[in-house]
Amino acid sequence: MPPNVTSYRVALTFEDGVTRFVTAQQDQTVAEASYRARINIPVDCLDGACGTCKAFCESGDYDPGSYIEDALSEAEAAEGFCLPCQMKPRSDLVVRIPATSAVARTVAGTFAATVVDIHRYSDNVVGFTIEVDDRESLSYLPGQYVNIEVPGTDQRRSYSFSSAPDEGRLGFLVKITPGGAMSTWLAERAAVGDRLTLHGPNGSFFLREGTTPLLLLAGGTGLAPILAMLRTAAKAGSTRPMHLIYGVNTDAEAVELDTLAVLAEQLPNFSWDYTVADPAAKARKKGYVTAHMDPKNLYDGNVSVYLCGPPPMVEAVRAHFRNTGLEPEGFFYEKFSLAGSTAAQDRGVEVVEAEVGETIAEEATGAVVLEAAAAPAGRVAGTPAGPVRAPGPVDVSGLTGAAGLVEAVPPGADAYDLLPAPWAVEMTPLGSGPASLPADPTAFAIGGLTLTGTRDAMAEAAAPNTTALAAGPDTAAGPGDGYVIGGTVQGPQAYAPLHDPVLATVVAPAPVADNVAPDGYVIGEEHPSILKSDSLFDARTALELGVMELTIGRLSSGQIAGYRMLADACRPFVDGDRFVDADAFTDTNAVFHEYPFTFTGNEHLLEAYRRLGVAGHMHEMLPHGQWCHPDVIGDHDRIIEAYEQGDRDLARRLIIEHAEHSKETTRKAMIRGGLLDEPGFISPGRFAGKVVLVTGAAQGIGEQVARRIAAEGGRLVLADRSEILDEVGSAITRKGGRAATVKADLETYAGACAVVDRALAEYGRIDVAIHVVGGTIWRKPFEEYREEEIDKEIRRSLFPTLWSCRAVLPTMYTQGHGTIVNVSSTATMGLNRLPYAAAKGGVNTLTKSLAFEAAPHGVRVVATAPGGTDAPPRRIPRGGEPQNTQEEAWHRVTVDQTVDSSLMHRYGTLAEQAAAICFLASDEASYITGSILPVAGGDFGG
Repeated sequence: MPPNVTSYRVALTFEDGVTRFVTAQQDQTVAEASYRARINIPVDCLDGACGTCKAFCESGDYDPGSYIEDALSEAEAAEGFCLPCQMKPRSDLVVRIPATSAVARTVAGTFAATVVDIHRYSDNVVGFTIEVDDRESLSYLPGQYVNIEVPGTDQRRSYSFSSAPDEGRLGFLVKITPGGAMSTWLAERAAVGDRLTLHGPNGSFFLREGTTPLLLLAGGTGLAPILAMLRTAAKAGSTRPMHLIYGVNTDAEAVELDTLAVLAEQLPNFSWDYTVADPAAKARKKGYVTAHMDPKNLYDGNVSVYLCGPPPMVEAVRAHFRNTGLEPEGFFYEKFSLAGSTAAQDRGVEVVEAEVGETIAEEATGAVVLEAAAAPAGRVAGTPAGPVRAPGPVDVSGLTGAAGLVEAVPPGADAYDLLPAPWAVEMTPLGSGPASLPADPTAFAIGGLTLTGTRDAMAEAAAPNTTALAAGPDTAAGPGDGYVIGGTVQGPQAYAPLHDPVLATVVAPAPVADNVAPDGYVIGEEHPSILKSDSLFDARTALELGVMELTIGRLSSGQIAGYRMLADACRPFVDGDRFVDADAFTDTNAVFHEYPFTFTGNEHLLEAYRRLGVAGHMHEMLPHGQWCHPDVIGDHDRIIEAYEQGDRDLARRLIIEHAEHSKETTRKAMIRGGLLDEPGFISPGRFAGKVVLVTGAAQGIGEQVARRIAAEGGRLVLADRSEILDEVGSAITRKGGRAATVKADLETYAGACAVVDRALAEYGRIDVAIHVVGGTIWRKPFEEYREEEIDKEIRRSLFPTLWSCRAVLPTMYTQGHGTIVNVSSTATMGLNRLPYAAAKGGVNTLTKSLAFEAAPHGVRVVATAPGGTDAPPRRIPRGGEPQNTQEEAWHRVTVDQTVDSSLMHRYGTLAEQAAAICFLASDEASYITGSILPVAGGDFGG
């Protein structure tokens, strides 16, 4: 809050006895303060004309504001009635709201439906179809779910729609679990004509709009939401690349294969396959989905992954990405467990009784209960056929031996079946006295995992009867390894029968926190850092577009009025293209963006939105820049108008445009704050297939140009004489780009030729040559320059461009095409840098004259003329830094002239300079040659 602004506490008391508190600033109405606190009290006109918000002030002093008699009579005002849309506190207030507190909450919709079809795919998979009585009122997004009341019980179960949102009949897939409430009803009593009650829709797992390729992963009946997504995409005529991997335990559980085949015909870029875990299955592919994740469907991370399946499957895919180092642009997942089952049954594992030492389905899995003396019978997880997955912690308190849950990993298994690394292990004897440990050095085999260490080292930090082991570099589990489960500690556990019975607890890295719904569904999404990718911005936009689909055309006039109030609340914090208060804007803007979420009846969507943390990033970034896109405030108004008109297409376009404006605002702040070493704005694919040579690429403008062209698909040759050039090249290649580096002295013709030769050897041609080398060394009156200083200034700022143009021309002439972009300066009439001005004047003349010569050969020659540019300190200084008071004064003259001659009265950014250079270098500027573009905030130079 700005200094010297008084604020007051306002207590809102509702008819059902609930009291909510908000804080109002002295210039805020009670209604505005309420909506900013996400309490949607009744409002409509906001002008004091309708009386919709009429309330009663029980205590406190306030300015009643302006209103008409029809809205609030003089007698009512005298009694204490008030209009929260107009009243502004002058003290703390207690205001009685004539509504229940339900107006401030979201509640899911309730719908009645009739079963119209039941399809039994196999003994353990059933599908059913319903017709909803008020179908038009049930709006959902492809991938969401509803809670269904189980007939004849007081229980509810959650199931995802398998049908597209615009279909009249709605379908579901159910895994039959013995003893489960819904399973029992479906298996024994369900019939066509039965009535059902639905609550929802729920969940934030849904198909986002976008253009990135999709990798869809489904486990068992987790296929249902994926089918909804695919059916929606088919109806929309989507051409997005999509690949589905569908995993099941047995052949019989593979359902809807014919449907997938039809969808493959309808979607031109959709492919799919399925895999069965049972080694004896007839399916062509066997094992878990992670074994069949082909790199070609991962697009080097430029992919959105949608996964619906049991928890082990989700964690296995997470581990796969972690182990391969690949970070998708978006990882959206929904974990589900089967209600009413044991932990093992939740994961589709059969639970059987067994004695210690007994072999369970040895032919299929090799799962064996380890032998231990005097151990009572234990519950053992196994399957009649197929690998086994550990179901979680097991209580073995009081046991003197060991009995637990077994996992067996088949040959060729992948990270889905293995313990994640790094891990730690604690060995705790279950019997009396310390365990008998082998002599040094030791190597312990725990269910196939080899852990190494010495007894002395282990004893130093060990409590009595406890030995701590550190996993060495060679302890990773391999194909065929397995481990035994036991203990009460959460996470993967292992039992190892050494010389005495010992319980080994394997502690895995902490998993990413999940978003758990009250009904038990676990939904989440993960994205790269905001410093690496725009995916967080895009994820926010995708959620807002989804919410728009659910809410547009459904908001009342009062709700639209509340929306408009929140838009107005953002205005005081922006003045044109500058923030008045970036932090206050961020807080108010967050409430504006969250407002439509409150009308979806789905708290999961709002939670997913908040977990993206965009507001937190804005708080961190925006104060660095203070610049705001000038359309941001107007965007808010236009979005509300589209909502008011019920214009879905217009709203979608405006939300996307607003997201781009927000992205640009935050990116500029990040760059100005030195928080980002990536290009601020990119045009994806603009340089795809182009070979681009960039000189002076180790730092400054040249580095920014190189990074941007790499992000836009160009293949690079980077030249500089600095050793730090290799760091730039490595950073580009780590992100999937292609960049060759060559260190050369470009003040010589031989150095320039060496760069061209390297480019031709690497790629065979040069499409674009960008010459950035140059820069003022000294700043002082001309008469103060020594002869060698003048020579050095000319050599640095003229010759690299002169020689580089000469070296590249023959290649471009032979090709019959090419573009040369030189970097000059607006300082050709600059004070205290005459040799530099002369050199850059030479670059200007070179550019204009060469354009005449090169045009008949199909070669364009252009230049930019940067003004003052704000950049981080150079890692390799040019030299010439002021050494005394006189030199500092000369330097100040140059800086003052640079700022004063700019109409914008500021320095530019590296990103702004790179943007102009990349434009001239691209095919977008194909009709421009011989031009010198000033990039100096309105300073056109001399």
